[in-house]
Amino acid sequence: MSLNATRRLVLGALAAAPLASVARAAEPNVLRVGDPLPRFDWLKPGVRTYLRSQQRGDRHIAMDIWRRETRIEAVDGVQRLHIVQRWDGAGETGTLAERDSVFELGTFRPLTHVRITNRDGARVVEGFRFTPEGVVGLEGVPDNSRTDFSAPSTEPMYNFETDLEMLQTLPLAAGYAVSIPFYHPGGAGSGARYLWSVAGEERLPRAEGGEIDCWVVQTDYNAPAQPPARFWLAKANQQLVRQESIGREGVIHRTTLLT
Repeated sequence: MSLNATRRLVLGALAAAPLASVARAAEPNVLRVGDPLPRFDWLKPGVRTYLRSQQRGDRHIAMDIWRRETRIEAVDGVQRLHIVQRWDGAGETGTLAERDSVFELGTFRPLTHVRITNRDGARVVEGFRFTPEGVVGLEGVPDNSRTDFSAPSTEPMYNFETDLEMLQTLPLAAGYAVSIPFYHPGGAGSGARYLWSVAGEERLPRAEGGEIDCWVVQTDYNAPAQPPARFWLAKANQQLVRQESIGREGVIHRTTLLT
């Protein structure tokens, strides 16, 4: 996609029509790790590329290019869901970050997660294994700085670093809401349940013409005093098209689909 086409997509999204509200669910669905996911088959192998950016007043600043690849392949002789991510930071000395995550087919139950970060000449490797009792360091990963890591939890957790693919497998509809137990591998605490809900629907303009009919899903990340983060997911396949959240000092964080 050309730079001009990308610019039209970003600007067009900002000018989209106001969000059409839908009724909220009376009670959220309670998702538990190991449950079969009704739209797991919607998660097709392929690569998506996103621009992550920040808007600070009138300035719109590119932060990095985010590549997310979904695979279904044999891992240690068993067919698994395999998600590989890569962030290439803007600028000559931008950070390079990589993620490698393996899951059970049909349920999205996380098995392993490896995070590699290259910043300012330093390379940090972190490997984790998800268990029913919590998350622990992953053995057998060279240079793993988290070999002795342990974060017990009262229930099994989903991998928060793959929330976008997780949302793609849920039965999104008007009024749908769901409670999901998420944990960011290596983070403080032991994870928590987060409420995600369909807040409305909206059509976003395509750079090449036409529109994308989307569900708008939101979560407040258990911080109700802050504006919720919003995710525009194409109704046709529930892939992320756009995401926005408001941070400190009114900075708007955006993720925009490029290809």
